[in-house]
Parts: sequence; structure tokens; C-alpha cells
Amino acid sequence: MTRLVWKRKNNWITISPNQLKGIVAVCLILVIIPFFHLFYLSRLSYEAPDYTEQFIGAMAVEIIQEEQRGEIYFLKPGTSAGEFFQIAGLGKLNTQDFVLSEGMSIIVDKNDSGTNVVVSEMNAAQRLALGMPLDINEASRDDLILVEGIGEATAEKIIELREKLGRFKNIEQLKLIKGIKEKRLSGLRKYLYVRRS
Repeated sequence: MTRLVWKRKNNWITISPNQLKGIVAVCLILVIIPFFHLFYLSRLSYEAPDYTEQFIGAMAVEIIQEEQRGEIYFLKPGTSAGEFFQIAGLGKLNTQDFVLSEGMSIIVDKNDSGTNVVVSEMNAAQRLALGMPLDINEASRDDLILVEGIGEATAEKIIELREKLGRFKNIEQLKLIKGIKEKRLSGLRKYLYVRRS
């Protein structure tokens, strides 16, 4: 058995054959990694698709079937409920056809007596996550708290002002609340709107 011995400042260091093999292996790995990166990974040219462009102009609609978790579909504006049911794999349902709108939530319940279709809106968290604003006349206190820049106190003030006015006619009326000026309002515009009645 051979040992490598070298002298370092009056101290003798002894390296066993296994330690020497380990040092050589580490050195080889450190040399191979840059070459692997340079020659192999640089030749792979993969460009990730820009998913946001796929959904420009699309509307989001949620469907919930028989107590399952909801699924969100991105559809062309003007898609009818009948077309949507075909896309979602439900086939033709015996319900009145209607045109879908952004942020709808459709609950389909098939039972022995037929098919029940209930249309409502997506919850506030889903709408905000998908970049859809909330109707300030419909939003609850808890919905408003989800909006960036609105805390519990401001949400309460918005609800109180809405009750006092009956309903908001435009988003500018939020400036009647103490603490909401033009700068803060401009930050809220992307999250809130007033639906035309």
C-alpha cells in the first residue's frame, strides 16, 4: 500500500489511496461541469411559449359539475352555453341557450328528474386571480379586503358609502371616502369597476 506524503510548514500530511481517489474524482467533476454546460446545454434552444398571448381577448368561464371542483375555460367572446357544454364534454343539454359572459360560473347538476343549470358569478378570489375586476356594487366586505390597497377599515367605509348612495354610479365616487385620493384611486381602478345597469 502506497501513501502519498508531503511536507507542509514542518507538518507532514499523509493522504491514503482512497483519499487520493476522492480528490481526483472531485477535480474531474469540477472540470466536467463547465464543459457539460458549455457544449450540451448551450445547444438546447428551447423558448417557453408566452401563455398570456393565448388568452388575449378570451373570456374566463367556470363550470362545476356534480359536486366536483370547478374548471375554468378560456373561450372566445360570444360563445353560447350550448357550444360551451360541448367543449366541456357535457354534450347537448336540454336547457335554454344563452351567450356566456366574462366571469360566469355555471353549475350543472344532472339528476333523475333532468339537468339543472345554475348561472352565477365566479367568486372574488378567482376573479382577481384571473385579472378580472369586481363590481363595486356587488362586492362584499370580504371581497373588497382581497383587493390590494383595501384593508378592513376601507372596506367598511366603501360598504357604508354604497349603502348611503344606494349604489355607485361611477368609480370616482370612491374619492368621497376619507383617505382615497386620485393616486390611490388609480391603483384601485384595475380591481374595481361599476357595472352599467
